[in-house]
Amino acid sequence: MSPNFRRYLPFILIAFFILIAGQTLFKRHSSGTTTSARATETIGALDLIGTAEQAYLTKNGRFTSHIADLIPFGRNLATDLADGIGMQVDVSTDGQRYLAQVLSNVLSLNRTYDGTKVIAQDCVIVKSGSGVACPAPVH
Repeated sequence: MSPNFRRYLPFILIAFFILIAGQTLFKRHSSGTTTSARATETIGALDLIGTAEQAYLTKNGRFTSHIADLIPFGRNLATDLADGIGMQVDVSTDGQRYLAQVLSNVLSLNRTYDGTKVIAQDCVIVKSGSGVACPAPVH
């Protein structure tokens, strides 16, 4: 070894140690739900809207365009709203058809009902990841 290299070797080792230790200490840890769990929650919210709307229809003879009216029929809807899942319902003027839209940072889902029958369904993957998939079409 040359004398210059021996002189700088301690500084090189210290710099290497700081580089490795810095990466370990300042590593970012992810928190919150995974993309797979968020996708499952989003699909579940769409299914909850469908179930709650059917219960509302049975009780009132028409669908509702207000998520607040559906919470007594699908209590987990409030939890999904608090978790950041966006929901919107649009009902036809005669109250017998509706479009449910559910959006998260992972999936965007639309499902249209005519009475109890699903007449259209659409899904867009906003953020792909392990376990993220669109639900199978419902008929």
